[in-house]
Amino acid sequence: MRLANKFALITGDGAGIGHAIGRGFAREGASVALANFDLAYAEEGVKQIRALGAHCLAVQSDLAKGEAVNRMVEKVVEQFGRIDILVNASGYSANGLFFERTEEDWDRAIAVSLKSTFLCCQSVGRIMAQQKSGKIINITSVVGKVGQARAVIWSAARGGVDAMTRSLAMALAPCGIRVNALARGALETTPYPPDEMERRLRNLPFQRLGTVEDLVGPALFLASEESDWITGDILYADGGRTQGNPRHVKLEGA
Repeated sequence: MRLANKFALITGDGAGIGHAIGRGFAREGASVALANFDLAYAEEGVKQIRALGAHCLAVQSDLAKGEAVNRMVEKVVEQFGRIDILVNASGYSANGLFFERTEEDWDRAIAVSLKSTFLCCQSVGRIMAQQKSGKIINITSVVGKVGQARAVIWSAARGGVDAMTRSLAMALAPCGIRVNALARGALETTPYPPDEMERRLRNLPFQRLGTVEDLVGPALFLASEESDWITGDILYADGGRTQGNPRHVKLEGA
């Protein structure tokens, strides 16, 4: 059991990612708290995790407001006694044509995707600093590294999380806290139109989109003792998307 006697808080969700990681953590022995603005959605994830026999908790919180985040953390600590692992999975893309994006799109995406990560890292980081240990995993995206025409705001928000992850790793290292990011590629849970789906598949070496389960193993690695010598890193679980365009690559010798 890689996470036996560990207590994890997973904030937001993002296309079912939080629920999947929560189930993965529970299978490895962790107790899990799921926090979301939509309490009913968090409770649905809790049902799945409790079915595995794990201790689990659902918490409602507006993750883009500092006071709400602090109350959420207090409630989790009250129930668990400590927080060993924080996974920030909150995000809002606001994808679309650049000239059609609005100031409201920008404000919401930055609040949900970037500000919430900052607030949760700060609030939980204080708890971890008292414990002299902790693992923080920020769920981000390949768009923080590669450009995408219809994802200007999403790219800015996720690029911000990437940069913050690197800086937090330095700031929190003296407290025994490891901070890393897990950058996902395109997932099956996103309803892409046929032409967009074809374009995306052309850019993937394995010719398939990812699933939320593809992120569980990497998240477990970053949450476990196996990654104790890693901090400030961004692990790309993207099916090779960031390695370049594979359309003209042929099997060697063919």
